Amino acid sequence: MLKGNMLCGVEVGRYMFRVGREQEREALGKPGAKPMDITGKPMAGFVWVDATGLTTRQLGAWIKMAERYVGELPPK
Repeated sequence: MLKGNMLCGVEVGRYMFRVGREQEREALGKPGAKPMDITGKPMAGFVWVDATGLTTRQLGAWIKMAERYVGELPPK
């Protein structure tokens, strides 16, 4: 959470990042990234990232990408 807004999360074997619609295309172009789809319909602005082989540096880059979007949202 960042200022009360969802930033990222974890599920067995993968991470979830809230990157926003503006960064979604860029995010989905990165290795291991897929649209977040829980109900059969992709959730705009959210992506899953495969945790397998993800380095600490890469994880940090994903968190920074999510912070760029979520950091601009009003606090809850």
